[in-house]
Amino acid sequence: MIKGILDTLNEEVLSKLRLAKTIEHPGESGIAREHVLADFFRKLLPESFGIGTGFVIDATGGKSRQIDLIIYRKDYHPVFEIGGVRHFMVESVIVVMENKASLASTDALLKGLENIKSVKMLDRTNRGKNYTIIGSDKSINVNPDLFYHQIFGAILTEDSLSIHSLRDELLGFLRSSPRKHWPNFYADVRNMAAYYLDSGNPHGVTYDPNKAKYLFISDRQSEIFIPPLIELACELVNFLRVAPLVDF
Repeated sequence: MIKGILDTLNEEVLSKLRLAKTIEHPGESGIAREHVLADFFRKLLPESFGIGTGFVIDATGGKSRQIDLIIYRKDYHPVFEIGGVRHFMVESVIVVMENKASLASTDALLKGLENIKSVKMLDRTNRGKNYTIIGSDKSINVNPDLFYHQIFGAILTEDSLSIHSLRDELLGFLRSSPRKHWPNFYADVRNMAAYYLDSGNPHGVTYDPNKAKYLFISDRQSEIFIPPLIELACELVNFLRVAPLVDF
C-alpha cells in the first residue's frame, strides 16, 4: 500500500510540473514549481517541520545565497522576515534544495551546486558553542564533520546535461570542494538520480560524503530503478528522523 501511495504522489507531482511549464512567464513558472514540490514534501513532513524559501543565516554574520526550498524546525527557532523575505537560522535548517526547471548547461549546474555550498559553509556551531539537545537534556556539541549534524543538500531539475557531462562536472566540483560542502543528492525527477556509493557494489548506497568512494548515477532503464523524487523523499524522512535538535 505504501508503495502505491508513493507512486501516486510521484505521478501527481510530475503531472503538475508539466502544467507549470505551460506558464509563459519564467518567474511565475518557477514559483509554481516551488509550490508543487513544497506541497509534495509537506505531505511527508512531521508536524514539527516547515518548508519555505529564503536565505539561511548564522550567528557570525554569514548568509547563504537565496535558496528555493528550505526544510526547517518550526517549533523551536524563530524565523526572521525583512519585507516578506524570510531568513532562517542555520541551527533550525535541516534540508536545503535547489529547484530548477533546467540545469542543461554547465553554468546553471555550477550555480546550483554553489548555492547549496553557500549553506553548507555557514557556521552551525556558532564558533564551537552550539550543542545538540536530546529530550530536555544538553547533549554533545555540534560537530560539522558528522553527517547528521550537517545540513542535507539536494538539487532538483527536469532537464540535465548528458550523463557523461553531468558526471564530469559533478566530479570536477567534488574534487575542488571539501566533502562537508558536497551536495547529498541530485535528482532529475523523470530520468535519473546521482549520489554516492561506499563500495563498488550498487547496493552500497550512501548519502554521506564522508563515506563516499564512488559517484553513482542511476539508470532509468534498470529493473531496480526508483523514481528520483521518491528516493529523495524516503531519505529525507529518514534524515529528519535522526537529525538532532540544535540549540542556539
